Amino acid sequence: MNIELTTRCPLRCPQCYCDLNQGKDIAKEVALKYIKQAARLKIPFINLSGGETLVYPFLLELLAAIRAEGLNSAIAISGWGFDATKLEELKQAGVDEIYVSLNGSTSEVNAKSRAGYELAINALKILQIDQQVKYYINWVARNDNVEDFPNLVSLAKENGAKGVVILESKPDADNALQAVLSKENFLKLAHYLKQPAHQELPIMVEPCFSPMRAYIYNAYLWNRNTGVNKGCGAGRNAMAVDVDGNLIPCRHLLYPERYDNIQDYWWNSTVLDKLRSFEDNQGEPCRSCYLTKHCLSCRAVADKVEEDLFSGNNYCPVRGMDQ
Repeated sequence: MNIELTTRCPLRCPQCYCDLNQGKDIAKEVALKYIKQAARLKIPFINLSGGETLVYPFLLELLAAIRAEGLNSAIAISGWGFDATKLEELKQAGVDEIYVSLNGSTSEVNAKSRAGYELAINALKILQIDQQVKYYINWVARNDNVEDFPNLVSLAKENGAKGVVILESKPDADNALQAVLSKENFLKLAHYLKQPAHQELPIMVEPCFSPMRAYIYNAYLWNRNTGVNKGCGAGRNAMAVDVDGNLIPCRHLLYPERYDNIQDYWWNSTVLDKLRSFEDNQGEPCRSCYLTKHCLSCRAVADKVEEDLFSGNNYCPVRGMDQ
């Protein structure tokens, strides 16, 4: 489960998908209510997101509540407002994992999509010195940074990160996809991920980036990209709470519904029911793709760019490929 803490952020990243003009924070009582419900429902993991999570005034209280309920927590940070004192506060509150957002090994590459390169590097160095919290780099795969990815992996190793998480590019605040991966760069990244040379540092492809997972896990007789984590998990194995306290399928799928109870939402939401029927209603080019049984592409791309939850992914580099 994801809880959107705030839409506030001091940075202005070119790729940002948040509406930063609203300047809202979720009510602490609302967030705590859903944390308690998550514990009762045995939801094991809660991600706290923004905006910039560190600007939220009750972050430490929520982390402590998650820990008290026996759940695991994660936050993603840009590096803004992060220092050794803040890290100590986060540790005392019980944070389990910290994800540092970084899209390039150099300021020049990173600046094509993100701001705050030096802030992110500083955060990594502070975490490396401390070595008491698991920390990772979140990297968004884009056409303008793929060639830099091996350098990004080297940077992660040098700074002691526990791994790199590859995220699929999502529509920005104007519902546009930026720097879409070309077929050539998709295959270049896939080839790198298939090589055993980098395996001393874990590289995880998020389920949302289902085309990549389906492609690299495909073998002659079988495909390892199966189960609930094979692709878009909205309404299947995940949901979110937005900054207004509404329940939504995913932080990128803005279909707010009012339910006081997560369980009622999970079983009665017509939006979630629709998302769960994608396989029976999917459009082209996904329907005819040779990977269709092992890929469930991001529904936020379909919804925001194509304005159709059942649309196939017309930006997918795999489309038109032969097995």
